Amino acid sequence: MPVYEFTMILDQDLSDADYDRLFEAGLDDSSPGSEGGRGYVAVTREAPRLLDAIVSAVRDVVRAGLRPVAIGDEDLVTLGQIAERSGRTHESVRLLAAGRRGPGGFPDSVGSGKPSLYSWVEVSDWFAEALGVVVQPHDTDARLLAAASHILRARALAPTEDLALLASA
Repeated sequence: MPVYEFTMILDQDLSDADYDRLFEAGLDDSSPGSEGGRGYVAVTREAPRLLDAIVSAVRDVVRAGLRPVAIGDEDLVTLGQIAERSGRTHESVRLLAAGRRGPGGFPDSVGSGKPSLYSWVEVSDWFAEALGVVVQPHDTDARLLAAASHILRARALAPTEDLALLASA
């Protein structure tokens, strides 16, 4: 059976008791830790599919009484990171994003924070479709990790019943 690795970000720093609860909840295949006031769980899980590994790890974290809020998937990127990954200058990417260069249709930013963040999956798809340029290609696992992270972020923002109604729309 394949082994999958990913890091789940939690909404709080971890205490000594949290480490024990994570282990007891089934995360004996993980390495929990804290950095910058946020807890994380680096998971190395055997499962038939990546989705199964993610879902079971999320359930284990919730069973431990903690709240996962994202997966460290590196999907959210700044214009500077897009420039670095695509081999372009920051100014070139800024002009593409503003629609002042290229065919237009650059993906919208995610959220309204500063600096603006973009989904790398969407941006790299746009580079391939709009410009015919493959930049740091991503695979199905990268897409799934990005989607799982966005779902966990949404769950942290809205009540579950509201998300269920939205998902069914």
